[in-house]
Amino acid sequence: MPTATFLHLPAEKRERFTTAALDEFAVHDYRTASVSRIARAAGIAKGSVYQYFDGKQDLYLHLVTLAAERKFGFIDGSLPADASGFFTRFRLTVFHGARFDFTHPKLAGLLYNATYEPTGPETRAVSAQLKAASQRYIRGLVDAGIRAGDLRADLDVDFAVFALYQLSVSLRDYMSERFDFSFADAVRHGGGSPVPEDDLMAVLDAFVDVLERGMALRSAA
Repeated sequence: MPTATFLHLPAEKRERFTTAALDEFAVHDYRTASVSRIARAAGIAKGSVYQYFDGKQDLYLHLVTLAAERKFGFIDGSLPADASGFFTRFRLTVFHGARFDFTHPKLAGLLYNATYEPTGPETRAVSAQLKAASQRYIRGLVDAGIRAGDLRADLDVDFAVFALYQLSVSLRDYMSERFDFSFADAVRHGGGSPVPEDDLMAVLDAFVDVLERGMALRSAA
């Protein structure tokens, strides 16, 4: 994570460096991202990067953590104050998460690469930390749902969190197939959602319906 040297830089210089690093990692995977290009874009010597962070992996982890925090903040800030009930809040969480992905290409591109393209031990470690952060966020929703009586008190929380995370990630693949577009390209290029919001919400309604009501045919009695 950032060294004291980086944290004591003037805010403008920190922001310029962070922007340059995000630009690089948003369009290149970890292996091909270049510290030299980051330094050049930030207007600093390459050696300064290693005064700011312990190494390339440390910088990458910082950026992924920053991107995840901004995404979670965007989601929290987008949820209506009157959104109540686990299933309503979960549906809106996934919806606004997709909105973030389609409108913040640098941050979303970085998170996409970290999720889908771990290429070695260094990136797998960062990917695992991102997954853990996402699951902690979901666990907060599940715990609140249990306290509110929306979810069963005997729910296996660990499994529920794992399943919700995996299903949420897989929704990207489903949407890509359903609406015939590349989620990766849409995220990296930005410009808004390639799918009308009503269609996206319809998919999420179907998703949440399966979660809430299950698939078994229920007796009319």
